[in-house]
Amino acid sequence: MIGNVKRTIHGTYHSVSSKHLPRYLAEFNFRFNNRFDMGSMIEILIKQAIKTQPHLSIN
Repeated sequence: MIGNVKRTIHGTYHSVSSKHLPRYLAEFNFRFNNRFDMGSMIEILIKQAIKTQPHLSIN
């Protein structure tokens, strides 16, 4: 499973920074948990986006 995570993240983003690693892993987790019900993935994503607080990054 770790190999699948590494391959997916590295294949998609080509460059992985430790700063954003939790976000990459959260996206993989979401896709993995919803892989059998692709039709409802958009609906679930919208519901989660509405419930989630905005993330303000300070540079």
